[in-house]
This record gives sequence, structure tokens and C-alpha cells, in this order.
Amino acid sequence: MSNTTLNKNGINKSVIILISAVILFFVLLYTLPFDRNANSGLALLALIAVLWLTEALHVTITALMVPLLAIFLGLVNTSTALATFADPNIFLFFGGFALATALHIQQLDKMIANKIMALAKGKLSVAIMYLFSVTAFLSMWVSNTATAAMMLPLAMGVLSLDRNTEHNTYVFVLLGIAYSASIGGMGTLVGSPPNNIVATQLHLTFADWLWYGLPIMLILMPLMIGTLYIVFKPKLNMRFEQEFEKVEMNKSRWITLGIFVFIALSWVFSSQMNPILSGLLGLTGKIGSFDSVIALAAAVIICITGVANWKQIQDNTDWGVLMLFGGGLTLSAVLKNSGASKILADGIVF
Repeated sequence: MSNTTLNKNGINKSVIILISAVILFFVLLYTLPFDRNANSGLALLALIAVLWLTEALHVTITALMVPLLAIFLGLVNTSTALATFADPNIFLFFGGFALATALHIQQLDKMIANKIMALAKGKLSVAIMYLFSVTAFLSMWVSNTATAAMMLPLAMGVLSLDRNTEHNTYVFVLLGIAYSASIGGMGTLVGSPPNNIVATQLHLTFADWLWYGLPIMLILMPLMIGTLYIVFKPKLNMRFEQEFEKVEMNKSRWITLGIFVFIALSWVFSSQMNPILSGLLGLTGKIGSFDSVIALAAAVIICITGVANWKQIQDNTDWGVLMLFGGGLTLSAVLKNSGASKILADGIVF
């Protein structure tokens, strides 16, 4: 089958899903037994949910449809619809992208991975556990996808040393890295976009999220490894000799490491730092969303010190994710203002 035929089939499928979603929207809009605003909110939720789940349209475009449709449905005014795209938590996530960019540009992420792998001392089982652990740790701060993409070549390099490595061992390691990246993303507020969405609704700070996210992450990791081991029964008793690309510490990398540690500690202790800094500046009680302030400071410091420039931050920031986050916050506000969220909550209370 040619690529043209595949593309046409994909387009036809997307068109069918889009038309079906629009029909569902109007059916719900005019048949639900609630008031006009609630019907509009629920119909909008159904439309956006279908488009996000099926990706009939790009998820970012679907996110941008949320404020547009909310305005035309009369659910919110333009200022309210677009205000969430400047939500402090979006800037928090942007700061996370800036920090991840600095780590990547200075190759600190690769250096950390290589040093931990060297500690395995030729034992495959130990190396794999280190791989999973460092993947989870890095994905607490760096994109899950980017972390997995960085760790997979290391894993493949180790596995390829033995031509007799069984298929189940490959699957165990590769799935383990993918799942470790996802689980690690739960650990911090900047680990994954959904974390920010929930934190915004619950008014959780970086430290608050860490208090819940880290234990969950530590519980899920061994459960994941144990489950994969039982299912795939990998052979982990081989030994290996591996030469990793050497990354030497220099001035820029020390500065980057210092920035990373400073920002990470600032996020962890933000609830203690905020009143102290506010008091020193005579702004007691006036500095809100302090985690976002720290994130913006991180981006500025990174550029000023030269460990990464704006072009690099711009290229490594997933702006679509930030727009997606904004669309999700707008949808949340619309559901709350229209009364749709209350109807949904009442519907699941037994």
C-alpha cells in the first residue's frame, strides 16, 4: 500500500471522527435536560474529549479551540477565556523547559547517566536497575520523552554486547525505561503537564506535590519492575564491558549544576523562602505563585550566565504543550463557571 493511500485513509478517518464529534456536540447541546450554560459546557467537554483522545486534530489545535468555542457559546468573555494561557503554572512549566535545556546543552544529563552506568561494574542486572533509576530521576526534571530517548541508546549499547541476549530481555529493558520515564514524571510538579493541571485546581506548591508524588513514584517503580520481570522473565546474569562517551566537567557545566541544585532546592523549600524574601523586600503576603517566580528566575539566570541562550531555550521548549496546558485550564474554568462540573460531580456520587 502506497504512502499516498495511507495518508488518504488517515485523512478520511480524521474527517469522519471530526464530523461525528460535531454531531455529538449538537446532540448534547440541544437534548441534555440542564440549563443552557450547563448544556453548552458538557457539550464542549464531549467535543474536546473526543478530539483529544482520537487526535483527529492536533492536540494543540484542539486546545486552542477551547477558548474560541467558549467565547462563541457565550460561556465566558474573551479576557477570561484567554487569561488561563498566562496562568502562573504555565510559566512554571516554561522554567522547567529552560532548566532541561541547560542540562541538555551542557550534556549534564548524559554525564549523569554515564557515571551511574559505570557504577554497575559490568553486571547487567545492576546496570539495568541503575538505568531505570536514573531514567526516573531525570524525568522528574526533563521531558519524559527526551529522557527515554537519551537512555534507550545506552540500554541498547549494553544489550547489544551479547548476541545471545533474548528477545524478552530486550523487551523488559526497553519497556522498563519507558515506564520509568512515565513514573518519574509523577515525582515533581514540572515532571509532566498533567501534574500542573491538577496542582492548579488543588492549589498545590512544588513542595506539596513532592510530598505526595515522590512516595507514589517510589512505590510504583518496584511494582513496575517486578511486574515486568514476572511477565517477561528476562535473563539478567550476563556481564559486559562498555566504553561510554566521556563528558568532562568544565566551568559552564559546574555553573549549570549549581543553577540546577539551587532551583531544585528553591522549589522544594519555596513555602519557607517566600515569607523570608517577601519580608526582606517589604512585600509580605504579596508574592503569590512563588514556584513560578523561581521558574522565571531560572530562565533568566540560565541566559545571563550563558549556559544556554534564548534561541536554544526557544528551540527546546515545547510551546504546543504550554498551549495544551492553557486550553485545559480554560476548559476547567468553563466547566466550573457553567455549572457543568457540579453536574458531573453529582453524577458520580452514589
